[in-house]
Amino acid sequence: MLGCLCLENSIRCTLYAKRYFMAKTRQQKEQDLQELTEKVKAAKSIVLTEYRGTSVKDIDTFRRSLEKEHVFTKVYKVTLIRKAFEAAGIPSASIDYKTPVVLSISEEDETAPARVIKTVGKDVKTISMLAGVADGQFLTKAQMESLADMPSKDQLRAQLVGTLNAPISGFVNVLAGNLRGLINVLNAIATK
Repeated sequence: MLGCLCLENSIRCTLYAKRYFMAKTRQQKEQDLQELTEKVKAAKSIVLTEYRGTSVKDIDTFRRSLEKEHVFTKVYKVTLIRKAFEAAGIPSASIDYKTPVVLSISEEDETAPARVIKTVGKDVKTISMLAGVADGQFLTKAQMESLADMPSKDQLRAQLVGTLNAPISGFVNVLAGNLRGLINVLNAIATK
């Protein structure tokens, strides 16, 4: 820490730094790799996102938006991501970013991470998609943005139900129309 003026403060600062900022041991790194590999294997879609220059407030908004859609998100080093992708059988040769990236993983919906990141990216200009993975295939930024434009599974289900329900509703309206016409004729005869 800055501002250590005497030996006692210097030792205290060194102990503080060792306690809170120690490098990870090899065992911790292997455990992180194993956890990430399991998440990557179970994922329906993954999005790599750049976040440099984003304020803490905007990062919190970004994470909350992803949590609402049940999307796991965490910052990882690129080398760890590459190793996890290789272990999961996903080509990782095109991942060559120089800074850590946010990895957003969805195990439920293929479009959720891309859709949320694209929506948040409209408001926060420093957050942008870099690339992604869907169905075990590495996708470019353009492909991920087109995936983000697709409706969610729930929206697709609602559209399907509406499409299936339309002919039935039309049939009911036709039958009701004939019945209404008969009632109007009978009312007209009754009022004469």
